[in-house]
Order: sequence, then structure tokens, then C-alpha cells
Amino acid sequence: MTERGIHCTRFSKSQDYSNGLSQLNYRYTINSPQETLSVSRIYQLDRIVLTHSIVDRSQGIFTRCTEEQKGYIGFRFIKNGFERHTDGTNTSILKDYTIGIFDLRATSKYQREKKTEGINLFIQQDCQTEKLLPDSMTSRIIDAEKGMGRVLLEMIFQIAEQFSACSEEENRLLLKHFIQLFCEWLSETAPFLERKNYNELLVIATDFMRRNLQDDRLTIEQTADYCQTSIRTLQKVFQVADFSFSQYLNDLRLTAAAIRLYQTNDSITAIAFQCGFNNSAYFSKRFKEKYHLSPNQYRKKMQTMPKAADLADCPLSAKFIN
Repeated sequence: MTERGIHCTRFSKSQDYSNGLSQLNYRYTINSPQETLSVSRIYQLDRIVLTHSIVDRSQGIFTRCTEEQKGYIGFRFIKNGFERHTDGTNTSILKDYTIGIFDLRATSKYQREKKTEGINLFIQQDCQTEKLLPDSMTSRIIDAEKGMGRVLLEMIFQIAEQFSACSEEENRLLLKHFIQLFCEWLSETAPFLERKNYNELLVIATDFMRRNLQDDRLTIEQTADYCQTSIRTLQKVFQVADFSFSQYLNDLRLTAAAIRLYQTNDSITAIAFQCGFNNSAYFSKRFKEKYHLSPNQYRKKMQTMPKAADLADCPLSAKFIN
């Protein structure tokens, strides 16, 4: 069926769901002694495919079947459940609140060990997303149990829930915005998280920074003291990925401000102070440097897509920061 220019198909049987994906050049097999599918939807928008399903214990394979040379990336967002994926070289485990990123040129064998609710998002690689999987990697797993990872995971479920209620242009804008935020977040955090020696320290430091964004005097000294480490060690954690503490903190502030501009009707001055800028003019200048729009222009562009009366139902209207 088609809803507001968006191709949307609902399935009640696993084989029908598998056949639906095959029509979009994805091979998906599901083996189980009994019917496992309880909820399933496939949305297609341009070259983007988004699926939402709740599936019981099962196993099978998944791959993209096409002669097209352009690469595709698959995101697997798990809200609850347990899956084991292997491509013959690497084995990945997805469980409650985890995100998997997969190179869809590889064939992945999966084993779902209990009922799992998840969303797949298949997108074509471009200059923005190609860095999510370096050439040497075919998959990566991200813990999204807390912090910004959890915000983004819950956000994609909200988008899926409201997909059929939004217009084609609204959904295109929402997904573009979501992918941009995801890539920005991962590019800021992943270089550190992938270094085992710094992983625990980074998680503690970044959580502390996010909780204290409103403090315009937040310093590396305070953060190091909270982490019970030296300033020099903390500086090294950021330098590994060519960031300074101040650059990283500034990006955190601007990302939080962008989300607030979309999700709330707070004034620009209020948002500036909420995100740690004590001067709204300076905030506007830095925001425009990052997003190439003034805060007002950004809000108008993002918030005028859904009608004002529908803001309460907008997938991105959930609170990001209490």
C-alpha cells in the first residue's frame, strides 16, 4: 500500500516479510519451527528502506542482492532482545539497547535467541556515512543503553511509529536530520570508545560533560577531578582523535542546542544558556559555523515541516534533556 507518497507494507507472516524485502533487493531467510512474526512493517522512501518488526526465536541469513556497485550500510537498532550475527570473520552480539552497523555487501548469518524488537535502516553510502565503517571493518556494535546513544535509538523508534502519519517530505527531512545527528555523534565519540585503554575513562568523562552542559565554566580540570585522573591523561584521551577538550565540549553544546531547537519552543537565549553559552550572540555565531544556518533559520526549517497542531505527535518531539 502507499501512504502519502510513501511505500508502506505490513506483514503478518514471516515468508511474506521475506518476500517483501526480496522485492527491494534484500535476501532475508527466516527458519523456525513455528510462525515467529508478530509485527512487521516495511517503509520505502527513495533509496532508504526502514523496517520495524517483533520476531521470536529464529535463524537465517541476510544480504543485499544486486549488481549495483554503490555500497549500502545497514543499521540494526535493538530495543529489546538478543541476536548473534556473523559474517564468517566477525561475530557481533546485539541485545537490549544496542546498535549494529553492517556492510551490506557481506552476507550475515544471524541467530535470534529470544523475541526481539528491532528496526533496520538501510541507506546508500555517501561522504557522510562512509566513515561509519572503515575499509577494514564489515560491522561494528555500539552500546546505546544510556546517553546520546539511547536518545538516538529511541528517536528512530519514534520516527518509525509516526512514519505513515507524516508526508513524504517530512519523513525525508526527519531521516536526513537523524542520520546527520547519528554520524556527528559517532564521529565525536567512536575514536575514543574503540581504544580499550581509554574506554572507561571516556564514558565517565563524556557523561559528566553532558550532565553539566549548562555550566558555562565547565573545565577540563573539573572533569579530570570527577574522573579521578590527571589533566594530562584526559587531554591525551581527546588528542588521540585530534580533538581538544574545548572543541569536543563545544560540539556537545551545539548538538544539544540543535536538538532543543527542534524539540522545544524555548527562546534562542534560553537555549543558549541551557547549553552553556553565556552570550546568545556568540552562540548564534558558533551555531551558524557548524550548521550553516542561524538558530532561528534552523528552527524554522525543522519545525515548519510538521504542522504546528501536529508537533505533539512529531517523532522528534520527545524530550532530550529534562
